[in-house]
Amino acid sequence: MLDNDAARRARETGRPRGPVSDLKLLDESLGGFLANGLHILQAGPGCGKTALALQMCSDCRFPALFVSVEMPVLELFRRLVARQTGTFLQRLKTGELTAAEITKLAKLTAERLPLMAIMDGTKGYAAPHLILETAQGMRERAKADNVLVAIDSLQTWARSSGNDGSEYDLISAHAQTAEKIAAHLAAPVVTISHRNRQSNRSGGGLYGGKGSGDIEYLAESVIDLERELKNKDDTNGQVPVSVTIWKNRHGIAGASFDVQFCGRLQDFRDGD
Repeated sequence: MLDNDAARRARETGRPRGPVSDLKLLDESLGGFLANGLHILQAGPGCGKTALALQMCSDCRFPALFVSVEMPVLELFRRLVARQTGTFLQRLKTGELTAAEITKLAKLTAERLPLMAIMDGTKGYAAPHLILETAQGMRERAKADNVLVAIDSLQTWARSSGNDGSEYDLISAHAQTAEKIAAHLAAPVVTISHRNRQSNRSGGGLYGGKGSGDIEYLAESVIDLERELKNKDDTNGQVPVSVTIWKNRHGIAGASFDVQFCGRLQDFRDGD
């Protein structure tokens, strides 16, 4: 009854029951929103997996914590600035903009993303208790019903722990930890996963995550991005990226569709 009541409220108010990607076909395929639990976002190099995770955090309509273990915070913020202000990413790096112009763009971006935060895990281990406490605090301050956590990436997070053990064991342990964080928060955790070499050659698949089999077994969904790198950007700077949902506990597994990715603005949009 409670679940049905929540579904009816969402239908009547138009407010999603949980964080969304704001990509229509992806959200519809996942049951309308990102369900509580672990979600795996995997892709080969150059497909835009970090950009999509950032976009999920910025557009999810709830507080969102992006835990970066690979990319410096400055670069992530530049990508947010590019998308939020329509400024080509490369222009933010060449020195062609004045300090005043950069400051204006940065302030505008911060104003548009009041519910989003980035945790820097590139200089030290992003401990699970710190991720959990930060996400809880963000939800409480916003008086929100839910929160989204994104971790980039599972494999690098596991290696950064400094714990002993094989790579397989470390990745398995951190996949389980990510699922526990989701359970404690009663919220979705999106974890970027590198593909293994075989799946990079064959184009992904349910078992494409590098490392432990726990990646796919624990997940509510496994979302895979595939891009033909030989394809050139169109006149709008966009290139098609194929999205396949290999595992889906809240919809039909195997759904596949194209979205458009604009690298210079770090923006994903629904395909035509």
